[in-house]
Amino acid sequence: MKSPTPTPTQQKMIDIIINYIEETGSSPTLRYLQVEMGYRSTNAVRDMLNRLVRKGHLLESTPDHRRISLSNRYRTIVLRQDGKEGV
Repeated sequence: MKSPTPTPTQQKMIDIIINYIEETGSSPTLRYLQVEMGYRSTNAVRDMLNRLVRKGHLLESTPDHRRISLSNRYRTIVLRQDGKEGV
C-alpha cells in the first residue's frame, strides 16, 4: 500500500535529495546520503530509498542507471519553490 505522507525520517531523506538536486543538478551519492542521514552504512540508505520507491515518493531507476528521481508530487514542489523547469 502506498502512503501519501512520508514519515519524518523519510521526509528528511526526501528534503536532502531535493536540496542536493536543486544545488547541483544531479543525484546525490549513496555515501552522501549516508553521511547526511547519520547512517552507519550505505545499505541503510538503499533500504530507505527502496521504501520511498515502494511508497511512491521516488521513482525506480533502471538497473544501468543510478540516478535518483523524484515522483511527480515532489517535482511539482521543487518547481513551485524555485521556478526551475526541471529536476
